[in-house]
Amino acid sequence: MGKKLLVFAAVLSFALLGSAFAEVENIKVSGDIATEAVMRDFSLGSPDHNDDHFLFSQIRLRIDADLTENVSAVIRLINERLWGSENNEADSGTNIALDLGYVQLGEFLYEPLTLIVGRQNLRYGSALIVGDPDTNQTAAAGAGVDTEVKVPAVISDLSLRKSFDAIRAILDYSPYTLDIIFAKVSEGITNSSDDVTLAGANLAYAWGSYNGVTEGYFFSANRGGGAERQETYTVGARTQFDPTDNLTLAAEGAYQFGEDTATAHRDVSAFAVSLDSEYRFLNDYNAKVGLSYAYLSGDDDMGNDANNAWDPLFEDQALAEIINILFTNSNTQAIKLTGSYMPREDITLGMVYVRAWLAENLTTTAALPTFKPTVGPASGQTYRVDRNEKDIGDEIDVYAVYDYTEDVQLKLTGAYFIPGSLFTHDNDSTAYSVRGGVSVSF
Repeated sequence: MGKKLLVFAAVLSFALLGSAFAEVENIKVSGDIATEAVMRDFSLGSPDHNDDHFLFSQIRLRIDADLTENVSAVIRLINERLWGSENNEADSGTNIALDLGYVQLGEFLYEPLTLIVGRQNLRYGSALIVGDPDTNQTAAAGAGVDTEVKVPAVISDLSLRKSFDAIRAILDYSPYTLDIIFAKVSEGITNSSDDVTLAGANLAYAWGSYNGVTEGYFFSANRGGGAERQETYTVGARTQFDPTDNLTLAAEGAYQFGEDTATAHRDVSAFAVSLDSEYRFLNDYNAKVGLSYAYLSGDDDMGNDANNAWDPLFEDQALAEIINILFTNSNTQAIKLTGSYMPREDITLGMVYVRAWLAENLTTTAALPTFKPTVGPASGQTYRVDRNEKDIGDEIDVYAVYDYTEDVQLKLTGAYFIPGSLFTHDNDSTAYSVRGGVSVSF
C-alpha cells in the first residue's frame, strides 16, 4: 500500500509538471525532515521497567498545485519510523502514508463559500474538541491513518499525523466565519454500526480591536460498538483577546450530552473549563510567561444514571509530555505555568511546570487497585494506585531551541515527572524523558 501510494504520487507529480503550461498556474514542492534521539522511562519503579532508548525520523513531502481559477489541490506524504526497524516486520514503520490529499474550490457556487474535500487538517480554537483523529496521546492505525501503515507505539505520542478524511464548507462573511464539517474518522469492517463519524459547525467572530476572536461551536461524534451507537454532542464557546500589547487572555467552556452505550445506557453530562493568560515583557529577550487552569470533569460512578466523565473526542492538547502519555484528557484539573526567553536572537530557552489532580477519584473496585494507560508508549505498563487519592503529581519540562539557519533547527527537550499520592509506594519513583534532534524545512 505504501509503495503504491508513493509511485502514484510520483506519477501525479510528473503529470502535473508536464501539463504545467496548459492547466497548472503554479506548483510548489515543500517538506520537512526531523530526526530525534530519545531516552525515556515511565516505569515509576515497577519491576517490569519501561525504559527505552531509540532514534526515529519523521519525513514529509508536500505538493501544492494551483489549477484553474479558485481551484487548488494538495498532496502530502509522511513517513514516521524507528531507525533500524526494517528488521521488525510487525512494526517496521517503513511505509509511506497519505497525510494530506484534498481539493479546494474557492467561491464555490457563490463568492463567500469555499469547499475543501479530502484528507485535511481540522483544528478549532485550542483543539479541546477537534484537532487529532485519535487524540495527541497516540497515533492508532485505522483512526484517520492508513491501516497498513503503523506508527511505532514508542513514538505514537509524538506523531505528526493529524488529518481527517472530511468535507469542509467555509462561509466567509467577514468579520464572521462559519465552518461546517463532516468527517469519517474510522470506517469499520462490518457496516455503518462500527463506523466513527464527526459532524458539526464552528462560528468565529473576529473583533475589530484588541486582536480578539470569539468562537461558538457544536460537534456531534457518533461511534459504533456493534449494534449500539454511542452519541456525544458538545456545545461550547471560546474567546481570546489582548487587553494590552503585553497581555493575552483566553477562556473556554464546553458541555457534553448524549448517550453512553459503551457499558450501559447512561446519559452523558460532562463539562470542561479552561482559563489561559500570557504576559509578554516586550524586551530585547522576547521574554514571556503564561499561567493557565483547566478542569475536565470526571465520573464519580456513585450509582447515578449519568456519565459525568469528559470525553476527549478528537483533542490535540497536552498538559505536559509525560502526564500526556500516562493520562487521557479527561477527569483532570491542572495548573500550568510556562515561561521562555531568547538570550540571543537564534536561541530560545523555555520551561513548563504542571501541577495536576484527578477531578474525581478512580472508580476501580479491585482489592489492589491499578491503573493502566490504554494507548500510547506506556500502554503496556500497570501502576498501583490509591483509590482514595487524587494527586497525580508534578511535572517540569524544559527545552532549548537553536535556529542554526532559517531552515535548520536544533532542539533539546527534557521532561521530569514526580508522582503524587495517587500512586502507591510501589510506583512512586520519578519518570523522565530526554529528546534531542535536528529538523530542516524546505
